Amino acid sequence: MSLAQRLRTLMRWRGIHSQNQLARISGVPQSCIHRILTRREDRYSPARGTLVRLALALDTSVPWLTDGVVSSPDPAPGLAPWLQDGAGSAGEGYCIEICALLRQQPDSTKKKVLSVVRLIVEGQDAA
Repeated sequence: MSLAQRLRTLMRWRGIHSQNQLARISGVPQSCIHRILTRREDRYSPARGTLVRLALALDTSVPWLTDGVVSSPDPAPGLAPWLQDGAGSAGEGYCIEICALLRQQPDSTKKKVLSVVRLIVEGQDAA
């Protein structure tokens, strides 16, 4: 399995539907993600920093992402159990993206976002 195949697999497992979505989550430019996914491995090798950001965004390790090397039997360390079974929802990618966006926000912003989400959920429960 190549780097591109492992990247595509993790994107699918995580419910990430586009290169742009992965770019927003990871901070890696979409053009770089496109190169990884479309160019032959012998012609393009991403920088270590790029691989680190992608691995962090996809909750895996750089060795697994680049070479398929794992230290445990889990092919994608940290992957939620419901996603490993293939039963993960397509919305999981949205959750990952929201968390990535909120990670850099102050606590006051996080609290406001949480309040809005609660209002939305309560509104759906009442309907």
